[in-house]
Amino acid sequence: YYPHPKSCIYKLNSRNKVLLEKRLNIRASDYRFVDKVKYYKGFTTANGQEKNGSQIVELAEISNSYSDFTETDIINRNSKIIDSFVNFLRVNQLLKE
Repeated sequence: YYPHPKSCIYKLNSRNKVLLEKRLNIRASDYRFVDKVKYYKGFTTANGQEKNGSQIVELAEISNSYSDFTETDIINRNSKIIDSFVNFLRVNQLLKE
């Protein structure tokens, strides 16, 4: 038995969190979008240490396509994630409706 996926996802509510990349969530969580882009793309510290960016294609696209990521963008992205997850469950017959 699988619970209704939307109830699970709403509890997780990604908002501005990056799925699966805890390192980025911790490092970029309290920054403005313009500052988060640095972590998404990768950068070199003042000491010359390379910090790799995200391997998630969506973050590369977001950081290259947006100058700001508004509340509306966050809501739309959240809906897209939920819909994609529910569709994945349906396609794989993992959803009891």
